[in-house]
Amino acid sequence: MTMAGQGQNDPFVVALVELCRLNGIQVPPERLSDGLTGGDVAGGDVAGGGEARLAPEHAAIALRRANMSCRISSPALADIPPASLPALLFLRDGQYAVLESVEDARCILVHPETGGGREDCALSELTGRYAGRALFARPLDVLSDRLGETVTASRHWIIGPVLDNLRIYRDVVLAAMMANLLAVGASLFSMQVYDRVVPSGAFDTLWILASGVGLAICLEFVLRIMRARLVDVTGRDLDLRLSSQLFEHVTNLHLSQQPRSTGVFANQVRDFAVVREFFTSSTVAALSDLPFTLIFIAIIAFIGGPVALVTLVASVAIVLPGIVLQKHLAQVSREHNKESAALNGILLEAVSNLETVKAARAEARLQRAYAQLSATIAGSSIRSRELTTLISQFVASTQQIAYGGVVIVGVYRISEGHMTVGALIACTLLSGRALSPMSRVAGLLARWQGVRAAMEGLDRIMAMPVERPADRQYLRAPHFAGAYQLRDVTFSHEKDSPPELSIAGLEIAAGEHAALIGANGAGKSTLLRLLAGFTAPTAGSLLVDNLSLSQIDPIDRRRQIGYLPQSVALFQGTLRDNLLLDRGIHSDDELMAALDAVGLGAYVRRHVRGLDLRIHSNANVSGGQRQAIGLARVLLQDPRIVLLDEPTAAFDQITEKHVIAYLRDWLGSRTAIIATHKREVLALTETALVLKDGGIAYHGALGQVIDLGNHANGIKTVK
Repeated sequence: MTMAGQGQNDPFVVALVELCRLNGIQVPPERLSDGLTGGDVAGGDVAGGGEARLAPEHAAIALRRANMSCRISSPALADIPPASLPALLFLRDGQYAVLESVEDARCILVHPETGGGREDCALSELTGRYAGRALFARPLDVLSDRLGETVTASRHWIIGPVLDNLRIYRDVVLAAMMANLLAVGASLFSMQVYDRVVPSGAFDTLWILASGVGLAICLEFVLRIMRARLVDVTGRDLDLRLSSQLFEHVTNLHLSQQPRSTGVFANQVRDFAVVREFFTSSTVAALSDLPFTLIFIAIIAFIGGPVALVTLVASVAIVLPGIVLQKHLAQVSREHNKESAALNGILLEAVSNLETVKAARAEARLQRAYAQLSATIAGSSIRSRELTTLISQFVASTQQIAYGGVVIVGVYRISEGHMTVGALIACTLLSGRALSPMSRVAGLLARWQGVRAAMEGLDRIMAMPVERPADRQYLRAPHFAGAYQLRDVTFSHEKDSPPELSIAGLEIAAGEHAALIGANGAGKSTLLRLLAGFTAPTAGSLLVDNLSLSQIDPIDRRRQIGYLPQSVALFQGTLRDNLLLDRGIHSDDELMAALDAVGLGAYVRRHVRGLDLRIHSNANVSGGQRQAIGLARVLLQDPRIVLLDEPTAAFDQITEKHVIAYLRDWLGSRTAIIATHKREVLALTETALVLKDGGIAYHGALGQVIDLGNHANGIKTVK
């Protein structure tokens, strides 16, 4: 029986194909049924000539192969919401129909066996034919033009979103304007009290003025709270948007851009909080008050004449040190950021590899490096603080000098009869108000170079190429056959280094099970990463089903190519979380079946927490268990192409035998390439692919390869 025949003669598979088509997904029937039929038979067993059928309980697995979700329930027809259509209905006569739409008690049915023919029938009539079960499905990965969009040529990834909130910042400026105008009331209140109330003892006037200024103070308080609330809410929204954009970009980086030091990279990403706070909180508040410096100086000039010159000169003087010292601040900030990143890198890598540090007795070496870097950072921190302290102290001194200058000039103005004592008091208060925004600007100038250095690091990260850039339109390849073709492929980790791989020509047939054999360093893991699409060849062409692998959408690549690396990473969470990293829609029964297949099922069933077993990264899981969890992820992925790098290296003999027995049936018609040094794993393969010094030494029948005893030297003789 052919694989195509299995699917095309099964009415349930045909119905699922039609449901996928109505959701915009084209899928061959054999892709849905491959490896899942054989449980239910029609007209006898398979061996006796009956037709193998796909059981409904396997529909979720089948539809996941087509990038579709699946849920089977038993709703009444009248309770099916229009948003859930199209839906596959189970009929009483054992057939299936797709309910496409319901309107005015009339239904449109699509009959899969007719190739998409439609029937218009009454809802009451369909109720009599309906068996009470329905299957609902929707695409899992929906592509959009914005997927992968991060940095564009016309908009900075931070400045652009900040400018999108100009309407909100307009309200912030309006609130600041009203609050600052109300603040003038306190100064005018003082002037009126000293000039009119004190000489005449007019207490009624005093309380009238006090009530007015009290109301102004309350209104100013409310407006400043409202302004702070607007700034905080806008900052929160920008934080969520930009942090999500940054993390999305980091997780979608092309693996060729993987950072050499995780600690340094993490320190650069952490600096985002400094940049975000600068642009969304401090700067907005300071700039919204800045225009009122001129307004306050104008009011001082109106009241006290030349007194305003003192405040004007002080306003300019306050920001001068911040401007003059920018070059020195830039140098110190860059040195400090670089040293802090290196220090954080040492700390993170030491903690992440603490077991290796202790085993290699590297504590003293790392402590010495950490102490040296800490001393260097302490020195740069002192230089940075000296400059910022100089700026802040100069600002404070300038404000005091300005106060004294206003008083001195004001006294001369009073002696000349051009000012009153009340006007002098008002001018001193207004001078303080005018200089306050300028002092905040000086603080921003002191911080700017640190923020700029952090932004430069973040900009470098955001400029790194991602797997799915916004200016690329990838080809959709929802269904792989699994045939590889490599022509003149070379790969080098460094531009100037000799190639780690150099393959003149290689063809791997669809459904081929190949053992990837070679000495350590021969290039086996590098070749698997190339075949998985995680890295791109330096030169040459790599085709899958006659399509360049680099042209195929990464979503399709990752869904249909299952890759098990030598080192499996686990994440903090539960065992269930670590099995469902791909948002997988898998039932607990499916998870347990995968764990049974890799030899972990009995252990998980005995454990008091079961699938909720807590995993603390790699700390509380053995190497064999970690590898088993990684292999279970591949089984749950159900890919068309399987790439395994030493899949049983950490297993004991009993577990290895059990896993090999399961994989022998599971691999089926899948394309499988398995890198191994173990003779037992060769039972899963029919062909051998031998690598030597990055090149193909042999590709052919496994039975022709002899003398596999010396794994360190790879293949010794080829007959």
